[in-house]
Amino acid sequence: MGRLRANRLPARAARAALAGLLLVLAFAALAPNAVAAQPARFLRNSAEPNFPETLTFRLQVESDTTIEQVELYWRPARGETLSLALPEFQPGHRVEVEHEIDMAINYLPPGLDLIWFWRVTDADGVVSDSEPQSVLYMDGRHDWRSRTDGLVTLYWYNGNDAFAQSILDSANATVSTLRDRFQVSAEEEIRLVIYGSNADFSKALPPNSADWIGGQAYSDLHLIVAALAPGGGSAAEIGRMIPHEVSHLVVHQATRNPFNAPPNWLDEGLAVYNQDTVDTRLQPMLDRAVRDGRLMTVRALNSSFPLDPDEALLSYAASESIVRFVIERWGDAGIARLLGSFRNELSYEQALQFALNISFEELDAQWKAWLGYPGDAPPEGPASGGEVDFGSPGWIAVIGGAIALITLLVVFGIVAFVLAYRAHRGAQSRG
Repeated sequence: MGRLRANRLPARAARAALAGLLLVLAFAALAPNAVAAQPARFLRNSAEPNFPETLTFRLQVESDTTIEQVELYWRPARGETLSLALPEFQPGHRVEVEHEIDMAINYLPPGLDLIWFWRVTDADGVVSDSEPQSVLYMDGRHDWRSRTDGLVTLYWYNGNDAFAQSILDSANATVSTLRDRFQVSAEEEIRLVIYGSNADFSKALPPNSADWIGGQAYSDLHLIVAALAPGGGSAAEIGRMIPHEVSHLVVHQATRNPFNAPPNWLDEGLAVYNQDTVDTRLQPMLDRAVRDGRLMTVRALNSSFPLDPDEALLSYAASESIVRFVIERWGDAGIARLLGSFRNELSYEQALQFALNISFEELDAQWKAWLGYPGDAPPEGPASGGEVDFGSPGWIAVIGGAIALITLLVVFGIVAFVLAYRAHRGAQSRG
């Protein structure tokens, strides 16, 4: 009995100690906030875009403890990577910061929502983040109007409401065509920024852009920036540009994955195929390449097109032709399976096998046979084999030049020998 009593006393003491500890912790949790580290208080937080030159951020923040570090994080709303800036400031309990980003170096197109927040760290290591804010990064040199229809939002400043609606109608028709025919759907906003002239548009492009650019699709940002002037001919240009660029954005949304994207011939070919206005330059260029035996392979069109304007146009023409062949041979379902395969993160070769049960070489051969292609022309260069006519004017010129060169070398050699010999004799006589 004595030993039992001796064991119970420590157990009771332990329970009492545990209860006391829990009580202390409870009171600590309920203690006034004054004993805990306080976050910083953000008093002013703004951004001022000045497209295309600068983006200025301003901050006013205070803290009970000295603020020792200030960081600015910003990105396009559709972007996936945060940019970090470390502005200069004077540490203290109250800090004011003004930080300017050079947008000529950090180019972004107009019409984007930019998101930013500040992070400040005080001397005690307490980190405070401001609430994320957003600002429309727009070209302030024009008085923009906006209109939304479905998933499409349009910004424009030149032209009436009917002009704007024709652009929206073209964009939405393209979205519907891609959904109904090829089972690719847009689920996020598509934003169009339309400049009223090529001169205005050229001032909104990145530095050193080509003069011939009339529109740009930023697929990752769900944004199209282009030049379209109202008036005569605008309907045709709307029917060419809007379906083409919207096609890029919808295909990107529908096939987005971190490993692969549709090949250029499929993406660009489908964009040209979707145009309501035919580009009359393409078919004659394709016909000439077929006739001359100068068509590139399908595999060569997987990657970026050439920089040479004529070669680039031929790449567009060939890509549209491949897409048209696939539709004729396998139907809309063939294109739908191809696009769907990239959503499933397949390689180019795997996608063709999965969707069309064909290899690149087989697709290339069948497409060219469909076109009536005679085969690749032999590479340009000097003729090989046969007799050489050394009496031809070309060969006479070559032989004459060679003889003159040899004669000149011999004369220089003799003169050099004579000079060296005389120098040697002079040295001997002085010795």
